[in-house]
Amino acid sequence: MNNKILIGPTNKKDIGSIPTLNRAFIDGLSKDYEFIPLHLNRKHGKSKLANFNVVNLYYFIRQYFKLIYLVVIKRPKIVHYAITSFWNFEKSLLFLNTAKLLGAKKVIGHLHGGSFDVFIDNLKGGRRKISFRLFNNLDAVVVASDFWKDYLENKNIKTLVRVVNNPINAEYVNKVQIEDTNKRNGRFLFLGALGKRKGVYDLIEASKKITDDFKLDLIGSEDRKGDLHSIQNLISENKLSSKINIILSEKLSLKDKVKYFSGNEVFLFPTHNENFPLVIIEAACARMPIITAPVGAIPEFFTHMENIYFVEPGNVEEIRNAVEFMLTNKDVRERLGKAARRVYEEKLSEERIMKQLDDLYRTLIN
Repeated sequence: MNNKILIGPTNKKDIGSIPTLNRAFIDGLSKDYEFIPLHLNRKHGKSKLANFNVVNLYYFIRQYFKLIYLVVIKRPKIVHYAITSFWNFEKSLLFLNTAKLLGAKKVIGHLHGGSFDVFIDNLKGGRRKISFRLFNNLDAVVVASDFWKDYLENKNIKTLVRVVNNPINAEYVNKVQIEDTNKRNGRFLFLGALGKRKGVYDLIEASKKITDDFKLDLIGSEDRKGDLHSIQNLISENKLSSKINIILSEKLSLKDKVKYFSGNEVFLFPTHNENFPLVIIEAACARMPIITAPVGAIPEFFTHMENIYFVEPGNVEEIRNAVEFMLTNKDVRERLGKAARRVYEEKLSEERIMKQLDDLYRTLIN
């Protein structure tokens, strides 16, 4: 039986949430399938991936011909490729439909992107009609939760839609669960793109009125060009450097990720829109109390004050209140952290997620 699966995008350093997810799938199912990674490395234009411009067009052409080469030469049974928003939407659909035309027996689109619903709702005219036709030509679509499954089915997507929750790195899971999380350092942690989408400007605004006991490690890389300069200026102008420590990192090493998630006190992630962010799952795995927004798939797994603390996206006052509550309620912090870990164990473990994807692969292959 041909068990070759072309999966992408990936890159050699697993930088970015999609390559990280795909690496977890490859590692988790490599005993049963021969994976062919579609490496799409790029040096330029990383802050404008969603835009249609000359740089992205150049990379698109390179990536498209690489896909064609691998499908023709390697002859995979399944091509499994990410679907995201904006111009990448049509690009992803073209990749998958081309693979099918060239002989891939089955093609799977894997939905990513927290703003996908907003993007689809605003598609108009011919672009919408053509895109939906290409979408329905896929053999299956993978989504991260029932929220996204219901959304697609309500949009008249006729292809098979399967839920496969987002996995996190197995080595991270093994290392973080043996760490002593009773010795946390009192500091809050943010890990993600530094920009408006993830609520970083809201965090800075809220920090102005939070007690000086509040300390935050703000870790990530610039979301859009100019964000880093703006964030640094706001911290400096408002004299917040004693509260907010910026750590620039495109991708934390495994050692550092374990250190921050097991050593910092609270995970603070007031994002505006999401699919199902890996950092929330990583925080839950590490028994870390979480402050975030009830967006995307998150409220499908977590309940306010039962295993998480929810704030409305963009609500600076709610962020401030949540931080101050966590600062002064140690018992609740510990309870929420332990409850978040139970969510991970019961609903988001690697074994459960790999079985979801394995079932889909076997259904399509057979």
